[in-house]
Amino acid sequence: MTALDARHATADPLPAALTVRQPWMAEAACQGRTPLFFGIAGERPERRARREARARKVCEDCPVMTPCREMARTNGENGFWGGESEEERAAAGWAPISISRRSVQDAAAGRLRAG
Repeated sequence: MTALDARHATADPLPAALTVRQPWMAEAACQGRTPLFFGIAGERPERRARREARARKVCEDCPVMTPCREMARTNGENGFWGGESEEERAAAGWAPISISRRSVQDAAAGRLRAG
């Protein structure tokens, strides 16, 4: 057993949704379009709004939008998933695990105040 194997043997296993490609993903309309759904570091708000509007159009016709959204909510994903931005998920009570933008923090805080 290598040191890497030993480390993985003692680490807590990740949930299956994070380590196994889900069957519904084969039907996703977004395949091969990663840059559209995940912005670059320091992306300006206007550019993000345009990118997310294009991503939203892809999601609108996607046959697996619902399981995609559910996975993003459950796993606290960053990026645009299942027709929702990070801010929209945070406002609905599903903030990403790693909040990187003030607008997401504000959306999550607004949900806490409203709830």
